Amino acid sequence: MRSDTNPAKAPQGIRFSPPKGPQTVVERVRLLSRIEESGASLTLICAPAGFGKTTLMQQLRQRYEARGVATVWLRVDHGDNDLGRFLQSLIGALHAAGPHFLPPGGAGSRSGGALSAQGFAADLLDRISLSDTALALFLDDLELIADQDVLGFLQRLLENLGPNHRVVIGSRTSPPLALGRMRAHQLLLELEHNDLRFSQEETSRYLERQSMGSHGIPQALQLKTEGWPAALQLATITMAAKGKSGADWLQRFSGSTEGVAEYLAQEVLDTRPVPERDFLLRSSVLGEFCAELCDAALGRKDSGQMIAQTLRGNLLLSPIDRDQRWYRYHPLFADFLRARLRRDAAEEIPGLHRRAATWARDQGLMSQAVVHALAAQDQSLAADLLASSAMDMVRSGRVADTARAIATLPEAEVTRRPLLLRAAAFAAIFAHRYGAATRFIEAIERSGDSTINASDDEIVTMRLMLLGWTDRIAELFETVVAIAPQASRFTPFTAGLAANASAYCNISRGRYVEAERDLARARQACEPIQALYVLSYSTCFSAVIELILGNTASARITLDGAMNRTIAEDQRYGSSGAVVATHLADVLYEANELDACEALVNDYLPIVAETGLPDHLIMLHRIAARLHLRQGRFDAGQAILVELGEIGARRGISRLTAAAWLERSYAAMRCDNLDDARHCLALGSDPATWQTFGPFFHHASDIEDPLIARLRLQLMLGQGEKALPELLEALRNAEESGRRRRTLRLHFLQAQLLESMGRQREASPVFESVMRRATACGLVRTVADENWATGSLIKRMSVSGDPRTAALLRELAPSSSASAPETKRVPAGESPGAKFHVTNRELQVLRLLSKGHSNKAIARELFLSENTIETHLRRIYEKLGTRNRTQAAALAREAGAV
Repeated sequence: MRSDTNPAKAPQGIRFSPPKGPQTVVERVRLLSRIEESGASLTLICAPAGFGKTTLMQQLRQRYEARGVATVWLRVDHGDNDLGRFLQSLIGALHAAGPHFLPPGGAGSRSGGALSAQGFAADLLDRISLSDTALALFLDDLELIADQDVLGFLQRLLENLGPNHRVVIGSRTSPPLALGRMRAHQLLLELEHNDLRFSQEETSRYLERQSMGSHGIPQALQLKTEGWPAALQLATITMAAKGKSGADWLQRFSGSTEGVAEYLAQEVLDTRPVPERDFLLRSSVLGEFCAELCDAALGRKDSGQMIAQTLRGNLLLSPIDRDQRWYRYHPLFADFLRARLRRDAAEEIPGLHRRAATWARDQGLMSQAVVHALAAQDQSLAADLLASSAMDMVRSGRVADTARAIATLPEAEVTRRPLLLRAAAFAAIFAHRYGAATRFIEAIERSGDSTINASDDEIVTMRLMLLGWTDRIAELFETVVAIAPQASRFTPFTAGLAANASAYCNISRGRYVEAERDLARARQACEPIQALYVLSYSTCFSAVIELILGNTASARITLDGAMNRTIAEDQRYGSSGAVVATHLADVLYEANELDACEALVNDYLPIVAETGLPDHLIMLHRIAARLHLRQGRFDAGQAILVELGEIGARRGISRLTAAAWLERSYAAMRCDNLDDARHCLALGSDPATWQTFGPFFHHASDIEDPLIARLRLQLMLGQGEKALPELLEALRNAEESGRRRRTLRLHFLQAQLLESMGRQREASPVFESVMRRATACGLVRTVADENWATGSLIKRMSVSGDPRTAALLRELAPSSSASAPETKRVPAGESPGAKFHVTNRELQVLRLLSKGHSNKAIARELFLSENTIETHLRRIYEKLGTRNRTQAAALAREAGAV
């Protein structure tokens, strides 16, 4: 077979161009004009099967292309319910339209972010949103998408469209997207099934093209089909097949009959010769097919002729690639055919899929082969196919997809295939299926099979990652001690990873000198090979030590450098960038640089939810919730914390759930709801969670743990006498372990407890000492987030000449506290800037612009290029109708955006 006719080439692009419509199609002029006149960024065409959604989208695409607009077409399928796979599909569609939006080297090129689908999603969103190229993205069959990560990506895409971008969605059901803001700004046009029904004029034109425009038939069919395009098409096919008796049949046919589509499909099927009928039924289970696939799966040699005959009969079969080699049936007809085959010959279906899987494998179409093997319930064949492709799937970001496919197999099929076993272990770790990961790692260790290609290094890497992600710090420490004698035999990457793990354990034990020595060893091992993933963790752990010791400025300098390095090495949204961004957000929040902090939180929260350690998840979710709370978005903050708790429940990490309850207790106290605060504190203080860590403490819990949560509640309840002894004991422990940041927070609570007990002479010196140390160390939020009873303390304090102290005291004043929900509660779903349509990034730029920042300063704060800032400013000016920076800031303030 010649290479230019190889059918195996087609599946790579069959979803990236619309199916070729029949010559008899009617142009939907009234609908096309309505779409083009609306100027909406999003057109949502939502109707049941058979109402002509795809046809309308095809015609709209042709109009856009005639105007020079780049068009991207993607027909989603069930496999796209995995963010990694969906992004690969979207990249394929973009590539088919042109390489304008692809990262250098194509999809998945980043070594540091190849396993992070969320990271690649963030990068792709940046590239699309910043492009000035006129672009129309068509997404067909979106009702097949239920995955929350994919829907979240689409939500962010819609919220960040550029001014020259359009999205057109075809779906049988309304997608679960938050479209209220776009609707309010008239950026959304919605068409539903009644809009898509044929008018009398359109029905007449359609029948004329079918040479069936005789007197009375158009009116009768319009009435009986109620303008439903699929019913009209099926009815005309039936009438053509019945010849002279067609008019009599039309009189008996009632389009309003329940099950009209099935009735008409049966009429169509019954009119076909037996060989063609058999072909229709059996080819329907293949989904997308070509003649060669049908010959192999159906065991026949005439599939090409059958396809041609079916096309001549206008039997709802359409080509789906430019070369017209691959086809699929109309969804209504396909559903009917498959249901009929299941009824009449269900025993044949596994064999059809099995032969299709074998053919696809021989053509190198591994994804299609796996799908057919699983449909055939041939677990051995599916395991063989996955063994040869699973690691490539993991590396390309399809982690959840791979883990789900492997989960359908008996573990015995997995464990007896060394390559599949290795892929299964990595996929399970990255997909957070920790129980399965543990079993697979143990199977690798037991196997002793040299073909596994799993060295000691690989097993050590898996074990360290698994223990770190599952929050088993005591076991991690034991493992670090046990492997220390073998460190000289490790590869540099594994040696660096092990040294980082040792540093993490030493930090958690308060042994900072030993931790710094570990980090030096990690850098020594990994700098020569530029292992950015390991080096980023080393840098962040150094910054953690600085912050624990109260050296905020040093931590900031360290993390700024690390963030710039990840950007320079094109790994801004990779796993390396995410871990640095998390710690940088923590430092920025502490220093009260909240605009820059919020920018990082918005960019990285989805990535950290996918790739972060428990500490990272807690830190970023807590900061996000507090930022929402400060801006009066109480419900949005609660949603963030509920999400954290759900992640903990899904992954079996109780500290995540406990931390979510503790933060909910904090939020309840800010709203003066002490009963809820007490309830949430009880749920977050379960000893079964916290006592398992023994002498280890976690950075994310350094100044937020059950003890501090309990002390603040006792302060608010007037239980100072009860709280003070426990606080003093906690202070001694914090001072002995060198945890200066924690010590500062405890002293601040001590001052407020003493004040509430009427011991002002003792309270004032403690308070003034806290203010001096907090100012010197830049620990603003450590005290500002704990201001419960500071009014009288502030009044008595004599402000020195240090303007930083005065600024800190202003931050502590009740009017600027985080109690915004008491006076201003923003409605759910509403955000700053809702009065005019700006993206999150544009809002970040606006806030910094309103503070008088230059373009260079804004770029530095947001870790973006000046050219990118100029692009955002140009779009902001267009939306606000101004070219003046000062006026833009004023308009944003007037609208409540800043």
